[in-house]
Amino acid sequence: MPANTPTGPLAPFRVLDLTNELGQLAGRMLAELGADVIKFEPPDGDPARWNAPFYHDEPHPERSLFWWTFNHSKRGVTLDLSRPRGRDLFLQLVDQADFIVESTPPGAMDAVGLGWETIHARNPRLVMTSITPFGQDGPYAQWRATDLIGAAMGGLASLCGAPGRPPIRPSAAQGYTQVSAQAVVGTMIAHYHRTRTGRGQRVDQSMQEAVTFTHDNAMPTWDIRGINITRPGNGRNIGGYWSGQYVFEAADGYVAALSFGGLFGLTARQTIEWLDHHGMADDLTSEEWLAKLDASQGVLIPPGGDDSDHLIEVLAKFCKRFTRAQLVAEAQQIRNGWGIVHTPADLLQNEHLQARNFWTELEHEDLDETVTYPGPWAKLSATPLSVRRRAPKLGEHNQDIYSGLLNLSAPDLANLKSAGVI
Repeated sequence: MPANTPTGPLAPFRVLDLTNELGQLAGRMLAELGADVIKFEPPDGDPARWNAPFYHDEPHPERSLFWWTFNHSKRGVTLDLSRPRGRDLFLQLVDQADFIVESTPPGAMDAVGLGWETIHARNPRLVMTSITPFGQDGPYAQWRATDLIGAAMGGLASLCGAPGRPPIRPSAAQGYTQVSAQAVVGTMIAHYHRTRTGRGQRVDQSMQEAVTFTHDNAMPTWDIRGINITRPGNGRNIGGYWSGQYVFEAADGYVAALSFGGLFGLTARQTIEWLDHHGMADDLTSEEWLAKLDASQGVLIPPGGDDSDHLIEVLAKFCKRFTRAQLVAEAQQIRNGWGIVHTPADLLQNEHLQARNFWTELEHEDLDETVTYPGPWAKLSATPLSVRRRAPKLGEHNQDIYSGLLNLSAPDLANLKSAGVI
């Protein structure tokens, strides 16, 4: 089957993608589900094309790895929606579309005559998903926000960092990715409703709400115990209790070792026996320590005490002696939940991801080579998802879309281009 042939559950459907970097992942996920996603850009290009890093460190609008990552599997066209002719062309495509995903500020689509009421009246079956920093209404609705602001105002940044130090931002774009992923969930729920009723609806997805949704036990801890979870640093704060240091340095990198690697809790004795087998248990085999460990079954301990500091010291010294693979393999033998802290380079070579064919090679004919991409985000047995094509070049599919779907002639396209409409 050709790489560009859609195979996913949305293969019969078309998406008009009007997102910026806030929501471009949503369009990509819908494309991987098989939808024909048409990415719209202004005639001078989407600013996200200039987001670093760049292929071979060459700044160029067709070399942005950010653009490649979040816009592959889409077709791309240029269109100026501020012009009446541009809006007319867009509405003609609305007649043939099933979804719109957009991330313009609240009211911006209404201001150019393309708001929800207009779209719904023209195509009642269409689902329109609006992705914004704070939603369509409320006191913050008109505020602009980057991913950093989403992580901050969604509360996630307050949970990131070391105890006693200021909050830090997550290194990955959690605001953008979370709001996009949750927007796709909302879109699919609206799509299911459409299959039952024949009617589309609007999905209003807020980045702040999407980030707040990711807080795990932080919200219930405040609601039930009146405690704000503090930044846990190299551990985890569970219900107001510190779980112990998680990450330790190995001989060739780092490993994640749950709750002092098992030195407190139900696996404490076998962990001590493991360390003792290598002659590195220090004084943890003494009756005094074993009594402490027996008394602490399943209890989490606060940081900074003499006991926790000593356990960290013993375990840190032990871990530095062995490689990550050695530590994890032996920890699994005693049913300890350890794992390798993989780097991006590690993941490209990871045997498990390779065995599951996670990595996908896409041809970049302009580069005369293929580029490795992350594969689809889910595996479906009957309607598999796929990564079908590289991200579109600026205006690459203008002729395919405007001539193929709207029957515009070559002179029509030339006139539209010279007038700055496409």
